[in-house]
Amino acid sequence: MNNIDRVAPAFPDQAALRRERSILLACLLDLAVILPYLVIGLYANTLTMVAEALRASLMVGLELVLLVMLRRIHRGETTAYDYGVGKMEQFANLAIGVAMGALGVWLIFAALERWGMPEEQNAAGMVLAGIATTANLALNAIALRALWLAGRDGTSAIMTVQIRSRAVKLIASAVVAVAIGINAVAELLHAATRVGALAEAGGTIFVGLVMIQLCVSVWREAVPHLLDRSLDEGRQASINRALAEHFASYDALLGVRSRIAGKRAHVDITLGFEAGRTIGEIQTVADAVARDLTDLIPGAEVIVTPVALPAG
Repeated sequence: MNNIDRVAPAFPDQAALRRERSILLACLLDLAVILPYLVIGLYANTLTMVAEALRASLMVGLELVLLVMLRRIHRGETTAYDYGVGKMEQFANLAIGVAMGALGVWLIFAALERWGMPEEQNAAGMVLAGIATTANLALNAIALRALWLAGRDGTSAIMTVQIRSRAVKLIASAVVAVAIGINAVAELLHAATRVGALAEAGGTIFVGLVMIQLCVSVWREAVPHLLDRSLDEGRQASINRALAEHFASYDALLGVRSRIAGKRAHVDITLGFEAGRTIGEIQTVADAVARDLTDLIPGAEVIVTPVALPAG
């Protein structure tokens, strides 16, 4: 790929639009349950419902940020970054992971505290909580299906982490629905307070552990992409070989930058050309160097930038 290829199309294609709409749908579905969850959770005095409302609020905010970023990427508004948007996506993914991990830790401590000192709960409110969690489970399934259909090609890091997060949320919401259901039945049957408290604490702790696990998983995936490494000697030799093969075709080698981000190699080469050479000739040389390097280093992102040398 040469420098001209950096300019992204002004209008997103249908696949890009599907990704944007799937994230927007997920956000809207989350927004639809936040207020009911919070109201019912406070009315029923159930920590799990309140925690879910807080988690959903945080996730909606992050998802909206990701949606804005994804729209900018699809419309070519991030081309000023030399190495594309991979780092931006990974920073966003890392933010989701850290937020979920912090909330997961808080949930576990809060659940243990509630288990140690059970509080009285409202039976009617617990019935409403059971209905709400069942509805939320269905909404999560709808959102996951939409995200999966739009991002199953795996070409977007943002979509990949969204699908993974929503799948984890679907599992967690199923556990929450079961825990709330047991808690509600215990209240209706006037069972021992410990039964409902145990169900709620168990469900809340499970959700917290799942969120911490997701945080660790996202961290492990994102950090290598954010910490650049030097190319190994073999791939550096491949760069020298490609430049040597076309040594007579360009007039000066002005710069070579290379790095590894995650599992992908990035190579940025600047070639100098005398002012009298034609644009077509310069483009042919740049394309040839980029093509040879891509063949020598499969999967690498190669940018060849032609620069006019000063006269004289």
